[in-house]
Order: sequence, then structure tokens, then C-alpha cells
Amino acid sequence: MDRIGPHTYHYLHHPLFSSGEAMLCYTIYHLCFNGAISLDYSKVVAGRDNHHLVMRLFLTHVTDPVPMSAPQAFALSLFPVDRPDSLAELRIHMNRSIPDFGTFKSGPMHDHLMAKGLLFSTHILSSEGRAAYHELHSLLHDVEHEEVALLDNAGKLKARLDELGSNVVLLPEGFREKLRGSALVDPHLKAILTVQKFLESGGIHETKVMG
Repeated sequence: MDRIGPHTYHYLHHPLFSSGEAMLCYTIYHLCFNGAISLDYSKVVAGRDNHHLVMRLFLTHVTDPVPMSAPQAFALSLFPVDRPDSLAELRIHMNRSIPDFGTFKSGPMHDHLMAKGLLFSTHILSSEGRAAYHELHSLLHDVEHEEVALLDNAGKLKARLDELGSNVVLLPEGFREKLRGSALVDPHLKAILTVQKFLESGGIHETKVMG
């Protein structure tokens, strides 16, 4: 079985108390990482002053994963097919169109994990689910404890980031901030971490700069 993604890890980490909103956000990051959603910076006019330009990050649904899971389909349905979304627009659309984020957990995520054999029941992991969880948990633990050495070595850092894939968003916040500021990290990954920072702030923090 392929290594699980961050949305699956979050459910398996605590099947009872894990957050549907966090799982949905992790699914969006996963889709950004895998290319289904493109990330592009553009200069836009801010406020009423037509001469005041700011750089903002836009997300666009560009392709469908093959095969596409139910959680991925749900997340992609949030994006308009005819235009890009700014981060602020995405946050507003999420809040308006999903009155209860728990429905993402109890619906698409639960059904997907049951079909994949990772859950024995709603709140109990199967043996396959436990193995998949512990494999990724061990990798995250190792990478976290190599932080200082990795941030000093481009080759080792790239190898570890390649190994993590979209699960880089599960690293501690402080480590992720250092990755966003590192010259060794690919701009695309930095953009994904920017999306994560914005959404985890509730869409409030640094809105004018990031949204």
C-alpha cells in the first residue's frame, strides 16, 4: 500500500476527536502538492487606490487525480471551474458552503478509509490502518529530529522532503516556518506552506499579504 496522505493520517491519529475541518484542509494541501490544484502569485490592486498593488496567491483547479477518491472530489468541488480563487475567497467559500465540517469526516473521509481497509469501524483502526499510521508517524519523528542537520544540507533536505511528499504539512509549525524561509526549499512547496498558514489561521492572519 502507498504511504497515506496527511488527511488520512489526521483521521487515524485520533479517530474520535480528529477535526473534519483540518482533514479537509489537509486534502486541499495534498491536491496542491500533487498538481490537481495549481498555485500562482499575481499582482492585484488592493483597496480603492488603483496604484497600490500587492502580490496574492491564487489557487486553480487544473486537473482531476486518477483515480480520484471521495475526499479529493469533495475538496475539488469547492473550487470554481472557470476562474482561480484567492486564499480569502477560498476561506469564505468554505465557511459559507460547509455549515458543519464534521460531515466531511463522517462522510467522504470515513467512507474512503473503510473502503481502503484502514478502519475496522468508525473509531477503530484496522491492522492495515495501524501499520500505515505507524509507518508515517515514524518517518515524521525521524525528520523532526533531523531538523537542524537537514536545514544545513540541501541534498539531505530534498531527499527527506521527497520522502514525506504532501505529509510535509504535518511537521511542527516552527519547522514549517523555517522551510518557508529557506533558500533550499522549492517555491512550490513554500506556496503550499503559505496556503496552510493562511487556512490554519482561520483566514484572518496576514490576510492583506497572503489572501
